[in-house]
Amino acid sequence: MSGETTITIALFALPPAVALAVVGYRHALTRSPEVRCRPCRGTGYRLSRVFAHSDARCPTCAGNGRRPRTGTRLLNVR
Repeated sequence: MSGETTITIALFALPPAVALAVVGYRHALTRSPEVRCRPCRGTGYRLSRVFAHSDARCPTCAGNGRRPRTGTRLLNVR
């Protein structure tokens, strides 16, 4: 009977826990939907690997130094 009890607890406890985690993550996304761009380290410019004196706007963040977080498009956060 302990196996059936464990399955029953998992079936009833897991969905609310997942829903609570998604709601919490969405709330965190609404507070800060963007993060610092890793390739340019938030500067908006990347140095050339071939020519040391050359730099250009970062294509990942379009030169603004910030990029959207992972779940913003998935959870439709503006």
